[in-house]
Amino acid sequence: MRNDGLGKYFWLSFALAIAWSLYRLLTNQAWILDDEIAHFLISADVWNNPKELWHSWSRPGRNLLHFIPAHFGLTSARLWTLFLAGVAMWLTGREGKRLGLANLWVLPLLVGFQWWFPELSYPVLTQTPFMITWIAGVFFAMRKHLVPAAICFGYLGLVRHEGIALSGLFGLWVIFAPGGFARFLARGDWKKSLSAFPHAVWIGAWTILPMVLINIATQLTRGEVPFLMFFESKPTEMYGSGPLWLYCQHLATGAGFPIVILFLIGAFRKWGSVKWDLLLYATYPAYFALQSIIYWKGLFASGGYYHFIMPMAPFVGLVALRGFNLVKPKLPTWGVALVVGAVVYTGLLMPQQQFIVGDTHIAGMPHEGKSLKIIAPPMTQSRYGQGLKDAAAWTKENIPADQPWISHHTALTYWNHGKIIGQKLGAWDNLTPKNLPSGTLLIWDAQYSTQESFGFTLEALEANGWQEEKSWAHGTVRVFRKK
Repeated sequence: MRNDGLGKYFWLSFALAIAWSLYRLLTNQAWILDDEIAHFLISADVWNNPKELWHSWSRPGRNLLHFIPAHFGLTSARLWTLFLAGVAMWLTGREGKRLGLANLWVLPLLVGFQWWFPELSYPVLTQTPFMITWIAGVFFAMRKHLVPAAICFGYLGLVRHEGIALSGLFGLWVIFAPGGFARFLARGDWKKSLSAFPHAVWIGAWTILPMVLINIATQLTRGEVPFLMFFESKPTEMYGSGPLWLYCQHLATGAGFPIVILFLIGAFRKWGSVKWDLLLYATYPAYFALQSIIYWKGLFASGGYYHFIMPMAPFVGLVALRGFNLVKPKLPTWGVALVVGAVVYTGLLMPQQQFIVGDTHIAGMPHEGKSLKIIAPPMTQSRYGQGLKDAAAWTKENIPADQPWISHHTALTYWNHGKIIGQKLGAWDNLTPKNLPSGTLLIWDAQYSTQESFGFTLEALEANGWQEEKSWAHGTVRVFRKK
């Protein structure tokens, strides 16, 4: 990396951005998404149960990147994830250098101080693995290393299911490129088209290889075919749908207003002719549009969450740098300092994260007013999370070794590392309040237990003879025992 031509000031900004994420990683007392804990536990469990490596919900592509550090604990897995985010930022810098962008020293700030970056760059989730695989694919493709680029784009669908659309777009980019068989075919030049066809097949084979291998491995170990999920566009109504423009709002409040303003300037001003190679970057706005349409139509259990588009951070940073370079000549020195200061300070402020991380959305939890701190404080445990922790401690102290029990919430398992004594019953989705045996202990929570696919509503529990033993966090966490 010493000879990458990025300059010492790039690395100074890089260190500053990574240090902010590292600080939040090391001081974090909670987690931004409950899914992180489930992903971590599944990855850690690979060492006891190897078939968990191919767990479809936990994404084999993510699992393959996390199962080794997960063996050494959650902090280890998070540190590894942040390392991957740092490599993605370096690759973004290399792309900025290749594109001839000036002021590369600003680029790490335009990536690492996006408001969502310090909270999503290190969790054991799909965002960072998807981000680094995507920018690595672009990096290799821009340098004509099409086989590793194909592997990266083919791997995307194993990290997040939407990645399969990007695999297809990469294939189109290859075959319609200058010298590509589809471009010759469109011109009616059959001879050149046939001569270029083997190359297209070769790159196509490398692109689909990761998906083929993972599907075979999953079928052999778990009896499942992950690819079939692409034919089930609406597996549940639980996540709903929303307006087509929602992800525009998510981009503004996720990447942050100062960066998005620079991004818009860079995206819509002074474009000349665009070379074919650069069109591979169109996968980023295409992904943005895809996420918008998926949620608008209520498909694939989207939920419309803002963190789905965080992997676009490298693209947002590059285009924002272009915008910065367009406005910089028109600003006095103090104006440039003000722009950079606004990027850094609002990245430290992280207003969206200060307000969204909490528990006031949980049914039964009274509203808790929040004040905006001048710098985003480390993430602390919510009242709901503390209730889960307390319930776990109480359960460990009060159940005998042969006590049958059931719980769904992954955070609860996290606090106890899966070590609650007693007889853990089978898969949650195969059990109902009615068919569980007498004496079963239920660790119930208002966030998950009442969901339609689980069905442990308070009404169902009362109708089937369940008695409350203890309650925490304003009744959002409870322990029930079946009579």
